[in-house]
Amino acid sequence: MMIPRYDVIFRTCDAVFSVHKTERPFGLTKQEVIKVCFLSLYRALEGLDFRIHILGDRLSEEMLEFFGRFPVEISNGEMGNSESIRQSVLKALEAGEEDWIYFCEDDYLHTEDAFQCIDELIRQRHKILAHEPKDRWARWATRGLAERPLFIHPPDYPDRYMPKKRKPSLIFMAPSRHWRQVSNTTFTFLTQGKSIRRYEKHLLECAEGAKDGRLSRRLYAGLVFWKKGLCLSPIPGLATHMHSHVMSPRVDWEPVMKRNRDILRDRGLL
Repeated sequence: MMIPRYDVIFRTCDAVFSVHKTERPFGLTKQEVIKVCFLSLYRALEGLDFRIHILGDRLSEEMLEFFGRFPVEISNGEMGNSESIRQSVLKALEAGEEDWIYFCEDDYLHTEDAFQCIDELIRQRHKILAHEPKDRWARWATRGLAERPLFIHPPDYPDRYMPKKRKPSLIFMAPSRHWRQVSNTTFTFLTQGKSIRRYEKHLLECAEGAKDGRLSRRLYAGLVFWKKGLCLSPIPGLATHMHSHVMSPRVDWEPVMKRNRDILRDRGLL
């Protein structure tokens, strides 16, 4: 089996505190959020075949110096959110067909085993997704799941458990996590290079105005899979969006944040 290679496109901007003006958890500044989240991602990737491209939008000298301490590629310009997303798609189109591209926004905190679990899902996807239900309609609706475009959304948003927002979805069991089918994500997700090419038009169209809801409707299947891909999110989450009230449940994120913050302080990076 081919060893997965991960191309991470880390979109970041420290010029604003929060696009949605929502409170950051743990009293962190925007720069602290970026540094802690980036380090958590970098540590989660260690031991795998990966490379990281920092796609900066008006990054300060402090942040450019910070990223320069890591083995990453850095590009920085004055773009705005829509152009930043568009540039991330164009960068992803340079990756190989079989490479796994991770579009990652700068305010997602990752667990230490995040990519161990993701890598496990990718390597064993045919085994994990191959089960055929007994119901004839369900078998027709979910046929060939292992061959469909696969998208992975590392957080587990709490609204998926709210009575008004619960939806029927497929559940899969992997050795380290359960994975739940979801039909909407932010612009933080993984997929293969060949899926980026397949949905290039939708990705570029939805970059304008950062229309993640429209992109989700174009890319991810619900009960019917016609021309759409399978998007999976882990239970419990392997990452969390660092905004109050939307953090992935069933994980104590404060110790995760503190471990990464302490490492940054020990290295003189915070």
